[in-house]
Amino acid sequence: MSQLPLQLENHFFTKVEVEANPAYKPKDEEDQLVGIHTQVELAPHKDNPRKWRVILTVGTESDDGKIPYKIELKVVGFFKVAPEVEEEKMPYLVHANGAAILYSSAREFLLMITCRGPWEGFYLPTTNFLEPPQKVEEQESKQIAPPAKVGSRKRAQKAKKS
Repeated sequence: MSQLPLQLENHFFTKVEVEANPAYKPKDEEDQLVGIHTQVELAPHKDNPRKWRVILTVGTESDDGKIPYKIELKVVGFFKVAPEVEEEKMPYLVHANGAAILYSSAREFLLMITCRGPWEGFYLPTTNFLEPPQKVEEQESKQIAPPAKVGSRKRAQKAKKS
């Protein structure tokens, strides 16, 4: 069996802020859109260029009382790049795939937390991290994910049963 080009060695959350908005009023007839921002920071290991640290920050854009939860998550992941990956391709691989892996973990973690809250479970929208990565010394890359839909209670209840 061949080695995967990128392996997650470890990951953890360094910041978890999920605050329910008591003034939120769900709209049954239409889904509401919530802006999500993401920020990706990459850093290669100082002694091993095939090891990388990725820090992903995910949060809600709006604080206007129209969203069910104010969210700010920061997840750190450590990745190892396979020897067959060319050095110049490593930052792109780590940025696109590493950030996507951490985002998926953040989505599941956030859903678990918000399904225990007073409002429906909150699903992060799908996104991609295909922009070329910037060096650590340069400005950190920022992306705006498509708005998240605040869905129905039925969807949250389904998630709780799973």
